Amino acid sequence: MTVRRIAANRVLVDDCELEQCVVELDAHGFVTKYYTFTHELPFTEWLGGTLRLMRNSEGKLIIADV
Repeated sequence: MTVRRIAANRVLVDDCELEQCVVELDAHGFVTKYYTFTHELPFTEWLGGTLRLMRNSEGKLIIADV
């Protein structure tokens, strides 16, 4: 299974705002997990800025804004 890891300064999901956050995506672009971090992780793309996560019509989390 291929996992893409993206880091951002802020991630907005539901009513939460997380700082210094990593979002992991599966091969189809769906969010599999997200979490805050305190040190750099290998193989992580740093986008900076803010990512907004939302649920699609099937209820799966996706990145709405980059």
